[in-house]
Amino acid sequence: MTANVWELPVALGIGERPELIALVGGGGKTSLMFALAAALPGRVVMTTTTRIFAAQMSRAPAVVFESDLGSLDEALATHRRVLIVGRVDGEKAVGVDPTLPARVLAHENVDYVLVEADGSRTRPVKAPAEHEPVIPPGATLLVPMAGMDALEATIEEVAHRPEIIRGITNDELRITYEEGPSEVGGRLSPAGLARVLAHPLGGLKGAPEGARIVPFLNKADTPERLAAARETAALLLREPRILRVVIGALRSTVPVREVWRRVAGVVLAAGESRRMGRNKLLLPWGETTVLERTLRNVAASGVLETIVVVGHERELAESLARDYGTIIHNQNYAKGMLSSVQAAVRALPLAFEAALVTLGDQPLVEPDIIDALLSAYAASSRGLVAPTYHGQRGNPVIIDRRYFNELLALPPEAAPRALLQRHPDDLLLVEVDSNAILHDLDRPEDYGRLRPGQSATDGVDPTD
Repeated sequence: MTANVWELPVALGIGERPELIALVGGGGKTSLMFALAAALPGRVVMTTTTRIFAAQMSRAPAVVFESDLGSLDEALATHRRVLIVGRVDGEKAVGVDPTLPARVLAHENVDYVLVEADGSRTRPVKAPAEHEPVIPPGATLLVPMAGMDALEATIEEVAHRPEIIRGITNDELRITYEEGPSEVGGRLSPAGLARVLAHPLGGLKGAPEGARIVPFLNKADTPERLAAARETAALLLREPRILRVVIGALRSTVPVREVWRRVAGVVLAAGESRRMGRNKLLLPWGETTVLERTLRNVAASGVLETIVVVGHERELAESLARDYGTIIHNQNYAKGMLSSVQAAVRALPLAFEAALVTLGDQPLVEPDIIDALLSAYAASSRGLVAPTYHGQRGNPVIIDRRYFNELLALPPEAAPRALLQRHPDDLLLVEVDSNAILHDLDRPEDYGRLRPGQSATDGVDPTD
């Protein structure tokens, strides 16, 4: 199956409710405002609390001035999308009063208000001055922006207010995670760009308390820029306030390339290993054990958190898993695999939008396979992702939060694969070049054939 292309409103997490959306930073705010207005349903008002080029006004189907709001209803009824500005002053259209967007959104004829709340002098990255940004009160979604060309020249060449950018990137006291150097050869690195966008004096300056925050990395229009954007997105998701990160190229035919969300790796380690005759997770695997190798592979992938579900011989499993993430005890482990998946889903923090469910006895599944699934999930709006090898479906699988309630409602005798069977149109199959996804260690002969030093064979039944 081919992946579903992301629609811009869906990528940004915009629903049907009225929204006041503020765009800050650099690298394409005006382009995003007009593209999003065209993609949203209903009636949309665009405006600015700073300035935009007067030439940009021609991109709007209709323009209303702040001094003549009496004409707004008729303009919306005729054109659906309307730009409101304060006045035209030379080459610039001056912004409106910051309180106006919320008042306009309260109007019964308006569904969405989009606000360009920052100026960047066409630079791909910026840091706000003391009086910036001008985020309107009541904003429900904040979108900090940057262009990926911000990494391709010196900070002085690409940044608006480079002195503030350098202050942010050199603020060692605010490092909360290992992120690498902020600059390389006088240029921003992906780590430096992430720090600017997630910093309280950068992209998050003035962020309203209750607003959702979704950065947009624009101009990811080459393989090199896309790779750098992925690295930046992974670091941005370490900031708790950021919900997801959109990677796009607004001036291309595919404005949204990928949407990176928090995915937790759920490792199932609660089973009784009845067919093996002993606890298979404790069996030697090279210099370690089956469970530890599986956990190392998951931890080395792009998942942001690992949850290990234990049950049978709980203490032994916990002793192996304690250094790899959060441990959950499934008291109902004897009821089968589904009970462990349900236990993990119940414990998953709301910030995580999906679970990558991995069998504890899949030590052959390397991090690159997991990362291929994560990349496919980011590039598609589908809610279920599974790997295949020569047409055979295997594990692990990604389950989006939209299916969590349905998963929790499955009867005890069901298996997690029931979701994949029920929703084939929302299942993305990812072909991988390793048969590891088809192998687990159910029986002694499986372990004897697959353990390190042996040669795995193709054509076994996939694990569901």
